[in-house]
Amino acid sequence: MPMRGTISVSMSDNVLQSLQQLIQDVLAPDVRELKVRVAGIEKQLEMQFHMQQEQSAAQYKSILSAIAEAKAQSELQNVRTISALSERVAVLESLGRRQ
Repeated sequence: MPMRGTISVSMSDNVLQSLQQLIQDVLAPDVRELKVRVAGIEKQLEMQFHMQQEQSAAQYKSILSAIAEAKAQSELQNVRTISALSERVAVLESLGRRQ
């Protein structure tokens, strides 16, 4: 009887070794290939993300620049308006002094 158990264990070991070898021969190359492909995709995504960040930063700077330009234009217009009003006040004051 002990011999029968040894044969059974030996056959189980052979089956396990055969399965392990099959997995290594068939699946392992596919897994390695998939790892390489995933790494490539990750690299592409990182590059695209970096490019998107750069574009967003450039757009943000452009918007800030446009806001600063609009503010400067508004301030210039205010100065022109105040200048024109100051001239009118000066004219009215000189007319008031004449009377």
